[in-house]
Amino acid sequence: MGPLGIKFLVILGVLIGLEQVNAINCYNCGVLDSTCNDPFKTSGAPTVSCTGSCYKVKAKDSSSNVQAAMRGCLTTSLAEDKCQDSSYGGITGTVCYCGGNLCNNALPVGSSIIVIAAAMIVNVVLR
Repeated sequence: MGPLGIKFLVILGVLIGLEQVNAINCYNCGVLDSTCNDPFKTSGAPTVSCTGSCYKVKAKDSSSNVQAAMRGCLTTSLAEDKCQDSSYGGITGTVCYCGGNLCNNALPVGSSIIVIAAAMIVNVVLR
């Protein structure tokens, strides 16, 4: 990527950062937290205030059949709620994004980079 492309990305990042958004709450838990897995119990689950979108990542290792989930907040607000399936190294996963208050509780589990990162974390934790 040339200098012009880098400048464009910096300007785009600044403009996105200046966007005025209302805060929502998202459930917030990680792969090492067994209460994050489905079925997810919302009672007493940790939350975080978020000015972007909520997400849920659900991944499964096909060789061991072990599943893990992560829920949290993105710093960017996405235009629409959506889900995306992906796989990497024998781990399949689904990432869902949503913009409502506590909306990441029961999404069926996007950017592929989050699925890949989650798959890598699950792979390291489970092996």
